Amino acid sequence: MKIFQPSWVHHDEKSIFSIDIHPCGERFATGGQGCDSGRVVIWNMAPVVSEEAEANKSIPRILCQMDNHLACVNCVRWSGNGLMLASGGDDKLVMIWKKTAGGGGGFGAFGGKSVEHWRCISTLRGHAGDVLDLAWSPQDRWIASCSVDNTIIIWDAQHFPKIVHVLKGHTGLVKGVTWDPVGKFVASQSDDRSLKVWKTTDWSCFKTITEPFEECGGTTHILRLSWSPDGQYLVSAHAMNGGGPTAQIIERDGWKCDKDFVGHRKAVTCVRFHNSILKRMAPKTNKLQQYCCLAVGARDRSLSIWLTALQRPLVVIHDLFQDSILDLAWSHDGYTLLACSGDGHIACLQFTAQELGTPLSEEDKNILYQRMYGKNANFDLTVQAEKEMIVENSDFLNVSKSNPVPPTLIPQQGARKEEMPRTTNTADNRAAVQSPHAMAIQSSSSLSAHAPILKQIETKTADGKRRITPMFIPLNDDNGGAIAGVANSTPGIVFGSKSSESLPSNDLKPLINDESSQLTATSTMESIDNNACKLDTRLKKLATAPPPQKAEAISNQSEQSVVRASIATPNQRLVDRTRQPASATGKATVIQGNSFKAFGEVRVQIQNNCVKTSYGSLGRVVGVMVTPPQRTEKKLWETVVGSPIVCFAVGAKYAVVCSQDYTIRLLDIKTGTPVFPVLTLTSPAVQNAFSSNSKLVAVLTENGTLRIWNVPEKAVYLSTNCSDILSGSFVTVLHVSDQGMPFIVLANGSSYCYCRKLDSWMLINSPDPIMRHGLIGNKANAPVRNMKVYPLSTIQSYGSFSGPKTNSFAELHSSSWQTPASISFIENQIKICEMISSPVELKYWYSMLGFQLALNGSEEKIRQVLDDLLGASPHSLDTSMGDDGDPAVLGISKHVFMEDILNHFKTQTKWQRIYTEYLDQLKFLKERDGRDSARME
Repeated sequence: MKIFQPSWVHHDEKSIFSIDIHPCGERFATGGQGCDSGRVVIWNMAPVVSEEAEANKSIPRILCQMDNHLACVNCVRWSGNGLMLASGGDDKLVMIWKKTAGGGGGFGAFGGKSVEHWRCISTLRGHAGDVLDLAWSPQDRWIASCSVDNTIIIWDAQHFPKIVHVLKGHTGLVKGVTWDPVGKFVASQSDDRSLKVWKTTDWSCFKTITEPFEECGGTTHILRLSWSPDGQYLVSAHAMNGGGPTAQIIERDGWKCDKDFVGHRKAVTCVRFHNSILKRMAPKTNKLQQYCCLAVGARDRSLSIWLTALQRPLVVIHDLFQDSILDLAWSHDGYTLLACSGDGHIACLQFTAQELGTPLSEEDKNILYQRMYGKNANFDLTVQAEKEMIVENSDFLNVSKSNPVPPTLIPQQGARKEEMPRTTNTADNRAAVQSPHAMAIQSSSSLSAHAPILKQIETKTADGKRRITPMFIPLNDDNGGAIAGVANSTPGIVFGSKSSESLPSNDLKPLINDESSQLTATSTMESIDNNACKLDTRLKKLATAPPPQKAEAISNQSEQSVVRASIATPNQRLVDRTRQPASATGKATVIQGNSFKAFGEVRVQIQNNCVKTSYGSLGRVVGVMVTPPQRTEKKLWETVVGSPIVCFAVGAKYAVVCSQDYTIRLLDIKTGTPVFPVLTLTSPAVQNAFSSNSKLVAVLTENGTLRIWNVPEKAVYLSTNCSDILSGSFVTVLHVSDQGMPFIVLANGSSYCYCRKLDSWMLINSPDPIMRHGLIGNKANAPVRNMKVYPLSTIQSYGSFSGPKTNSFAELHSSSWQTPASISFIENQIKICEMISSPVELKYWYSMLGFQLALNGSEEKIRQVLDDLLGASPHSLDTSMGDDGDPAVLGISKHVFMEDILNHFKTQTKWQRIYTEYLDQLKFLKERDGRDSARME
């Protein structure tokens, strides 16, 4: 053993209160008093342990000095991975330091430039008094700090400065804290003559030990206790036995206190176990021994080294300093011990393997841990805490071991298949169990036509040529439902479109659309209701028929290409037939050739420049009734328009026709008579749409003017402008809900919804990182295309924003931003659902909020959300209250949302007490409401 005291390690003759060696062994840190502030210094280890390095002037001694603390620093501790250094002082602060690239961040004790740059990355504020001791948990999951304010604070080391818990129970200054290496407990020692052991599962006080400390007085500045690396022994600082000072040994087995380390003449201030379990051959028996080693420092200025395999100290060094020993630190290799004193000096003790023994290998340590605790040394504290938690609520017994399953917006097909009767094979039974959201189209062999379809009308001209009149051939449809049409629609929701444009095959996309309120059909057959998911017999025949001869080709090539695009094969998915507009610039484009759209049995046909007059060309608008089952056509009405038509839409009762001269005509679909006089706006229309109930019609112009009219009331419902949000883009999709809320999707992928109550555009989708992360992390298994039931999800499915890049989101699985970003996104989704009146999606997002909170939420956030839903907080997530005082959103009781959230907590045992607490309150409120209802009756 060698002992030496490097005189050049000092704090300008001020006290050094703490010392710790970096895990790599190349540097160590000291903390104490500076000239006019607290001081933390990082030193080079080489000049301390090597005389040659000490004599070499080119080797730096001081690496960095940090004088950021406002008062004396009482403790410095390196994290287990060596990336961070924690310091705590009389200024009530804990500072977390991290090395950064580039030198020159401060000055050394002698005025020299720092070799390394260590920056304070987080300042932890929470204590009301001096911070006296610090300790990192195994795997650096948490860090504990204790203070003269009688508390211990557990900080989340992965999300600084988040406080995990404040341990309260001591009635005196808490002067020492240490972690169980197994991760099950954290221990603290206080001037209140007690040592407390706290559980890491729920941070409750597991054991309070007072007997060895009853005769102790508050005579020491610190009480640094330590836990043995095998977890079997907890050794305290200042204890008394028979009137003499000792270091009390507390055995893990039964927390017995019948052994102690004696010999020091004054109070023990600090103990520090060697980092490793050691082994050597016993001198007499020649058998392998496994044991632990620790150093004990006291106010008598002496230092003793003990082995748990010996009943006497290995070595005792008296009068090592001129003042009390305040801290001890072992090197990672286990053969160097540093001690610091209140006299401002440090001492270095070097041992050999023959003196101390050899550290156990990691493999041997894992075997030992497995035998003692049933786990290896590299355990996950968070997982372990939950596994070891006692299940107190029977609701957790069946689900506590299952993997959490996120909620789904649409019931999954697989789940429905499990519900199918296995003995039913008939078509009727298949139809009875088929999901309205099913994604796969049935094989053509299983489809049948419900009504005969007549052949297309064929006539011969005088020169013998055949002319085929195109007819709309409806697909078999049980409900006759689809979404109201919007002209010039682009990839996305099927709102209806021009018939004069063909569909490229590469634009076919998966689609789910289960609206059943309307049917808007065009000659391009875009709007297909997947409630039926069937093709009629003519399309089936066309799918298998040979290519038609040139002489028999359909004259309208665009229609022919669309029909071919509509052909389905077995197991093919329902497709959204989309295409780019003729002019992808957001400008109004005159409809070329013939075009029509239909709603139910009424079809509206458009043909521009078909009537020549001396005043100019006219366009024709014709209403036709198609009568089943023979599909006979009957002309209902006809009118002409003096300006070329650029877009039109058809609803259940009305049709809107928009012309190039900025005019708008609203016609009765049965008679063709105008509902409004001819209106004019400031520029030609580019988009128009009816609400699903056809009471509202929306028109959007080139310059961003948006008008929504209430047709039955003949009044404007909304007049606004969206030019401010276009940002150089243009609108590709327009939809108006039955509640009068317009949704727009831009060509750049962003989408918005206008709220009259807020007089603002609400952001639905954008390249914002939080929104991208939220949509990617919470997106449905398939694109949702149902504006009536799922308006928010449908609009958001149109975002063309890509997922995270590998380099920019490399921290995806460990970043602290993910949880708050996800919760922020979900809460915004909830508010949007409330404003647009989407109860189905509102219930889904509340359930998703519960899922996220159960996995990653904090207790504070969980209680805030549950209190809001319970009605206990004045700052509710929603201010809509029922007349009876029961909180409700969109007609749904908040207690329904609360039940959904609580159900997710059943997968996480750590929340069982919160679950039980709020479930009991919910049951009480229901019983009270039931009693009140009974009295009223």
